[in-house]
Amino acid sequence: MANGYAGKILKVNLTKRETSTIETAQYEEFAGGVGIGAALFWDLAVVPGDWDLQDAFDPRNVVSLMTGPLAATGVPGAGRTSISGIAPEPFPTPLFHRTSLGGRFGTMLKQAGWDGVVVQGKADRPVWINILNDKVTIEDARSLWGVNTFETQDQILSMVSGRTRFGEEWQQVGDGYTTARPQIVCIGPVGESMSRVASLIHGSGVSARTGGFGGVLGSKNLKAISVIGTGSIKSADPKGVVDARIWHMQNFARGGGAAGASCCMPCVNPDRKRNSYYGGESMCADQYWFMGDQMRGADVAIKYGICTWCTKFGGAMNAQMPNAPAPFKGTVPMEPGMGWYIKYLYELGVLGPGKKIESHPLPMDQWDKLAFREAFCDAIARKIGIGADLAEGILEAAKKWGRLEEDMNSGALRLPAYGASWHHALPGVDWAYSYILMSGDPMWHGFFTSLSGGGGGGVGGGGGTTAEQLVQKIAAKMAPFSDDPLMLSNCWKGDEARKTGIYSDHKAKMVAWGRRFAGFYNESMSICDMMLPNFGGPSPDVEHRYYQVVTGSKKSLADTIEVGRKIWNMERAIRVMAGRHRDKEVFAPFMFMPGATFNLGMGGKPVYQDGQWSFENQNDLYLDKEGVEYFKTHYYKFEGWEEKTGWPTRKTLEGLGMKKVADVMNAKGRLGA
Repeated sequence: MANGYAGKILKVNLTKRETSTIETAQYEEFAGGVGIGAALFWDLAVVPGDWDLQDAFDPRNVVSLMTGPLAATGVPGAGRTSISGIAPEPFPTPLFHRTSLGGRFGTMLKQAGWDGVVVQGKADRPVWINILNDKVTIEDARSLWGVNTFETQDQILSMVSGRTRFGEEWQQVGDGYTTARPQIVCIGPVGESMSRVASLIHGSGVSARTGGFGGVLGSKNLKAISVIGTGSIKSADPKGVVDARIWHMQNFARGGGAAGASCCMPCVNPDRKRNSYYGGESMCADQYWFMGDQMRGADVAIKYGICTWCTKFGGAMNAQMPNAPAPFKGTVPMEPGMGWYIKYLYELGVLGPGKKIESHPLPMDQWDKLAFREAFCDAIARKIGIGADLAEGILEAAKKWGRLEEDMNSGALRLPAYGASWHHALPGVDWAYSYILMSGDPMWHGFFTSLSGGGGGGVGGGGGTTAEQLVQKIAAKMAPFSDDPLMLSNCWKGDEARKTGIYSDHKAKMVAWGRRFAGFYNESMSICDMMLPNFGGPSPDVEHRYYQVVTGSKKSLADTIEVGRKIWNMERAIRVMAGRHRDKEVFAPFMFMPGATFNLGMGGKPVYQDGQWSFENQNDLYLDKEGVEYFKTHYYKFEGWEEKTGWPTRKTLEGLGMKKVADVMNAKGRLGA
């Protein structure tokens, strides 16, 4: 068993009510997290060849909850759990997607002796999975069905370990003892109804929001997974882990966070702003789901298990968009969600009691009240009235109402691609391009702050650093592409945009490196990207150092980037088999209009123009359709994918040791020429 790994993966077949073990060593070439999750999906869902990968609620869908080898070793931020499978939220068709959650579940799963859980099939009645070290049982969950996520966890807690407090009483688990509570991932009533906007909830709100995986578990009649473990994970160099962590914290400590905030396990970044449930954490979109009395509104969403990201009632701030639809006078929320959209339609006069779009049972005149949020979740969970439409997702609802084309073009539906909410999509085009190359929000902040500067205090550029100094510093870290600082230019105007800027072969190289780095370190080593990377600081050296001291691997940074390329091609192969094609990798119309960018006051981006580097405030940046196609041609060529289709070629896959993948794709006519 390699250092950092528990050595085995739990496989649960709900249809047969069977559990079995997969040796992790079979999949270590894909690192962990989404890498192993994708490889498992390929073997268990694609290779059999008996379904078209289109229906996320098909029992043949395989959902993995995977950790990485750095979990449970003390590496800060490395305790995340990656969830992957065919997700129902992407529009217009379900797609292979990955999301993740923090908290304590991943660490506990490793301590129980498992690197992950992979679930297939469908139970004939509601069940939950109970993991006590190496003892696994499939339990009856009929008494939990219809129960909210807080009560579900409370009831399972009572069944597994009694009513204890952290650290105060020892509990016997098999041959071991622990003072910890079981860690639970579960769904609420919204997930039980197989809604496309259902999330997975852990603790008081640590959630895997995007993708709609709560609905997938609902379709499998799987209410929850609970785990408690008393073991440990071996690191190759335990002292090296401690030394790396001390060096990291002493030289690049994160901020202190909000008063009373807490961390995931194991982390040192107190960015979780709720503690209303045992050891609970919540942040990000949950804070904006109810404007005003925020946490009471967040409680409603979390208890119901609804995705607070895609259903938001507003964003952190408003974006200036000259063609924004009435009655919003040139502004829309930076990240408008379903809650905001139905308010917009109500103000427009097309949605409401007795209107073209009947709003029953929602009390639209109480939109800004807590009671409305409760009615909103209840209607979606029970699929009554307008709730039946909303349960299918905002774009499916808009399509049914005949609003899709108009509201996508106006920007009222500010969703860049595949139905994913806007999230730092521009001006950092590496984030934007990831929207169309993946299946939704990349959720990766790697270059977001590092490439912000202009003296504006960004992580990368503040303190008077020049644009040229910044790009030289960061490019030098991007092995094996360190000789090309032009890949960091965000020039978007004129011929230079195609020669060296956002549509060039240089930018294709940057996007490729970012996807490979993120795929390995953030999505497979499962290091939280709110913690790392920080390319203006310790990254990528500190991530690579953590990887080496835990696993004992001698791989260079460039070697790990190559593993990231293998993971990225595994994901690509799955998406191609599900119907992905160049023609489908397109942005929503508003991305090509003034107002597409919202810069969050991060300072200018580095731009190379007329032979000079400078910082440019890019609040006015928007994309050019022909330029994006120009970029895609460069990108596919760089990745070794067929330029006409965007499909990986045999040469590329075999060069990555993926001949069997190429053979399957070829047999289905999906291999790039």
